[in-house]
Amino acid sequence: MKILIITGGFFPGVKCGGPPVSVNNFCTLMQDDECYIVAKNHDMGETEPYKDVKPGWNDRGNCSVKYLSDSEYCYKGFAEAMNEVAPDVLYLQSLFADCIVPCLMLAKKNNIPVLLAPRGELCPGAMKKKYKKLPYISFLRALGLVRNISFQYTSQDELEGIRKYFGKDNRCYFLTNVPSMPSENYSHPEKKPGEAKLVFISRIVPKKNLRKAIDILTGIQGKLTFDIYGPIEDHDYWDECLCAAKELPSSIKVSYKGTVGQGEAAKTFANYDCFVFPTMSENYGHVIAESLSAGCPVLVSDQTPWDFNGHVDAGAAIPLVLEEPWVKAIQQIIDDSEETLRQKRVAAVSYFKESSDFSHLRTRYSNCLFHIKETAR
Repeated sequence: MKILIITGGFFPGVKCGGPPVSVNNFCTLMQDDECYIVAKNHDMGETEPYKDVKPGWNDRGNCSVKYLSDSEYCYKGFAEAMNEVAPDVLYLQSLFADCIVPCLMLAKKNNIPVLLAPRGELCPGAMKKKYKKLPYISFLRALGLVRNISFQYTSQDELEGIRKYFGKDNRCYFLTNVPSMPSENYSHPEKKPGEAKLVFISRIVPKKNLRKAIDILTGIQGKLTFDIYGPIEDHDYWDECLCAAKELPSSIKVSYKGTVGQGEAAKTFANYDCFVFPTMSENYGHVIAESLSAGCPVLVSDQTPWDFNGHVDAGAAIPLVLEEPWVKAIQQIIDDSEETLRQKRVAAVSYFKESSDFSHLRTRYSNCLFHIKETAR
């Protein structure tokens, strides 16, 4: 089967967060099929084209990628790619991206089946500021661009959002995001009671809630290192976080470490005792999966699909509105001995493996794509 994915950012870019990881992992999972990707030829917020990419299709092993300049990333460029690939299914990775309208127009014109993954964009937390989004959704519906397409959802909230804004007539398929496949067993630093190394890896924007992660450290006892990785997208918010960090006790060292390179997230997590991630909303959370796969326990908000039920040693999902459980959980990590943390690392890997049945996941995706292709005939 030929699957064409049109998206904004993709590797070797490092500033687009989870979507490129989702797409790359999908292509690895489905590498017995033919996966093609069209993406912009530069990283988010940059204008310099990637080095070592050529015009036309670039072979990346698990997929072929066509990188387009901003002027080429348009209806005409998408039409050329569709003509070259003749895809069985067009797989779109967002609802509000600038490629969506021309892609849906071309799919309708050429009778190409579409699977659209909103990636959490229709969940309640993401739709709080919807004064611009609702007219856009009405526009898509008025033109009939979403009639007869299929939607991917990864949670009940997402399914309810799809039905709320697009009705109940569209086909919806429950398909969890594809986690990164761990490539090695990681070594970890020795843990001393009374000390800990915490990490935050994500885009620096209000939604990821770095400020809360800093604020909850105020009452912590012990020697603590808190390292921050990720592209700074909102500089005003970043300045706010820096000001909050300056108010912490001298026993807590906060450092910004830049961005994590492609494929380096799990290896980075392995250097830390815990991943602190009070995000306001995630439809999946690839960084959570990568942390667990590397044996790094996770403290995350209750706004993700990860609930840690039956895996309490691997971490916890804590309500955002509460502060004491966050402080208590972090203090426990600081107080842990090497032996106790080792047990938590094993539990983290176990939770990742239990939630990542790659063979079953591939079957689900294959059946879904085949059904979408056949019902479009």
